[in-house]
Amino acid sequence: MLMLAIVMQLLSGFFLGWYYMPEPGLVIELREEMFNDTRFGAEVFYMHVRGVDTIFVLSYMHILKKIYLKNFVTSESDGWIIGGYAFLWFHYIVALGISLSASHLSDLTLTIIANIYWSLFDNIYKTYYVIFTNKHLNTDQMTRLMMFHYFTPWYYLYLVQLHVLFCHESWDSDSGENNYEDKTGSYISWFYDAFLKELQDAWYWTIFVFIYFWLHHFEPLTVNYFFFERWNISELDEIRFYGVAPHWYFRPLMGILVISPTHYEGLMWMGLFFILLTFLPIIYNWYNTYSKHVPTIPMQNSLIQTFAFILFVTSMFCSASMLPCGRYYYEPEGGYVGNPWVKFSYQYMYLYMAWFVHHLDLIDHHIFQFFQIFLRKSSKLYKRYIRLFKNTISRFVHFDRLPQKYFSVIFDQSNYNLNIKRHKR
Repeated sequence: MLMLAIVMQLLSGFFLGWYYMPEPGLVIELREEMFNDTRFGAEVFYMHVRGVDTIFVLSYMHILKKIYLKNFVTSESDGWIIGGYAFLWFHYIVALGISLSASHLSDLTLTIIANIYWSLFDNIYKTYYVIFTNKHLNTDQMTRLMMFHYFTPWYYLYLVQLHVLFCHESWDSDSGENNYEDKTGSYISWFYDAFLKELQDAWYWTIFVFIYFWLHHFEPLTVNYFFFERWNISELDEIRFYGVAPHWYFRPLMGILVISPTHYEGLMWMGLFFILLTFLPIIYNWYNTYSKHVPTIPMQNSLIQTFAFILFVTSMFCSASMLPCGRYYYEPEGGYVGNPWVKFSYQYMYLYMAWFVHHLDLIDHHIFQFFQIFLRKSSKLYKRYIRLFKNTISRFVHFDRLPQKYFSVIFDQSNYNLNIKRHKR
């Protein structure tokens, strides 16, 4: 389904490119004209806008599924690295698209991109001028961004194709885990199998989404965010960086920039997220160089690993659901201020990808060995002391069966000898 969403996004963007004019003050007006004069113009535009959210949701579901199934252990590292690089590249493409929409987020997004680019050159003079001019929207700037936004998605599609060829060439897409293709049917092509599964998943998701919104949103305006774009950028005198709410898929990145003490530290953490995600197989092999004897335990078979993964998903959801609009920030004197769960979520996300996910098998193995040894020792001690206890009980309770005739009994600090006679049956 992710592949179909990417193809539909490319086709809808190719259609919208015919009616786009890189002029900040005319983008929204020409868009309204396209809606009125072009058949299915509004439908294609909304499909392109909501396609970004769809691709991000499906991308995160795809990544989380692969992490849960531990495909980074058994799959080709080249394919995983290309997939992580393609995920980073898609963020860049979406940032360009937001800048071209001439909405309330366009100038803010463009300024952030220009500052990041300028920081890579250590803020040397105006190195951003070649691409970003004055770091604000203008005709020349939007013309460059338009060219980048139209050509880079095809490179992204090329990266996705490489990822598919490296990771899914010899696997059967019908299974949830890596199993070799049985090739018993008339069609042995993995592409045919994957394409059928894409169509089935797309149909199921379409029905689910339609039923969900039909039951929960009777008015279409409740899910329509187009009213935000009514604010023409040319009518705004100033944009407050902490007063504009970014899209949900950029909130974790903006949040890490907000809570970091310095700009460069925030860039470091932001880049580290994509590095840890992209090089997950290499980091796993580096950590487990001397632990090859430890078997790989599926997460669905381990309560510890499943619980750690659920915490990871919850942390990602928390970082993407909180708006960094004064709710949390960094003060030079007091440090982090705001919701503590956001801070813990960021910390756990990085710890999980950098260390936890690579050592869960080892931790699970040692815990299993500990409890196995503990149960074995406890069983031996139990058998030993229960035998001793039984002998003691039989000595004092079933004394008539013992060969001794005299027993010493201590009663009231005095020692008495008892003569027990055996009873004949």
